[in-house]
Amino acid sequence: MASPAWREWRASRICVLAAERFSGCVMLMALAVAPVSAESDQGLFRGRFEIETTLENRYERLSNRDLDAATADDLTVFKPELSMDIRYRFGDRVSGFLSLDAERRFILDQGQDRSPEQDESALDLKELYLDIDDLWDRAGLRAGRQEFEDRREWLYDAELDGLRSFLELGGLVLEASATRENVVTDNLLEKREPGRVNHYFLLARFEPAAKHNVEAFYLVFDDRSDDANNPVFLGAQGHGWVTDALDYWFVLAQVRGREESTRLRGQGFDLGATYRFDTAWTPAITLGYAFGSGDSDADDGNDRNFRQTGLQDNMYRFNGVENFRYYGETLDPELSNLSIATVGFGIRPSRRSSIDLVYHRYHQAEAAEGRLRGARIRARADGESRDIGQEVDLILGYHELPQLRMRAQLGYFMPGKAFGEAPSDAYSVELGIEYTF
Repeated sequence: MASPAWREWRASRICVLAAERFSGCVMLMALAVAPVSAESDQGLFRGRFEIETTLENRYERLSNRDLDAATADDLTVFKPELSMDIRYRFGDRVSGFLSLDAERRFILDQGQDRSPEQDESALDLKELYLDIDDLWDRAGLRAGRQEFEDRREWLYDAELDGLRSFLELGGLVLEASATRENVVTDNLLEKREPGRVNHYFLLARFEPAAKHNVEAFYLVFDDRSDDANNPVFLGAQGHGWVTDALDYWFVLAQVRGREESTRLRGQGFDLGATYRFDTAWTPAITLGYAFGSGDSDADDGNDRNFRQTGLQDNMYRFNGVENFRYYGETLDPELSNLSIATVGFGIRPSRRSSIDLVYHRYHQAEAAEGRLRGARIRARADGESRDIGQEVDLILGYHELPQLRMRAQLGYFMPGKAFGEAPSDAYSVELGIEYTF
């Protein structure tokens, strides 16, 4: 009988070879369908195109990320971005999609104690894939660079290269994918080493009852670099409506696998609900709580710190029209060795505008020294106190004008005892205006 180590090596080797073949399949499929457009007459050719272009301008400022008022490490940037999405239907069953972003990043101000940054330009290949519908009964295939995004972007919001299949079985939708990040560099204006991490995702979606949705997931990360970081995520997430006024969400997850020679053994969850009052401006109250386990013993060979996938964005909305960083606009941490209690209040002055005021309270699960995983704030916790602090955010969204979206996101973080005796507050500002044509 084969040993567990042999079975694990053999399975990972098969997956690597499959991922390498997938990139070749994408190119072959593109060559196979290309002649279709040449054979079409000009009118039909134009009718098969769908094109959407968006111009967005963003102003961003992050102040005092080291929580020390005596140092100047602020950063202010302006980012104009032009994006174009093109969909072309080759036939009833085959379509292609291309998404490109051209961006310029201007540094308006940066503190002297911050590592110098320069203005930058980027031409990002966001997506380029082929869709084949009804490959066989209720089955489909997507090949190429494609976006992986769950509802609250808690698992992932990333563009990955590879194959993805879909299968409907009654009320059950199965999805399986094998991908790698940056097989071809995302920024076409610069060279970058291709990614070395393979991703194997398996998801099952179903509705146990009307207006209730559940998704089970099993995500495997196979790091082929020297880092040998190979986490496995499994769990379930869902959302739904209890009444017409009350909706909820939940995520339950475990992380297993290995990080070099250390075994990963973490647990995390995120749950909450929003209640809407049937009065003018539809006021709403949101309560949420998220927890990621910590590690009380760093020397036992097990890392019990929960961590997210590294592909997440943690952005969504409560009852408003605008998405925001729901773990804090300024702190914006990854859910790792952390508990986050959230209270939100929002109103809708009009059908397509909203104002949200959100409060967060943060504690470490286990007092630990160092930076918070994934946080925008770079100050180090001292490992003596679990009190990370609190934050208040204000989110404004206005979408009333045709094709125009405007937003403002302001965050103010007040650090707790975990950052020493007299840390300074930090704040962030983000303004955006977007026009689609």
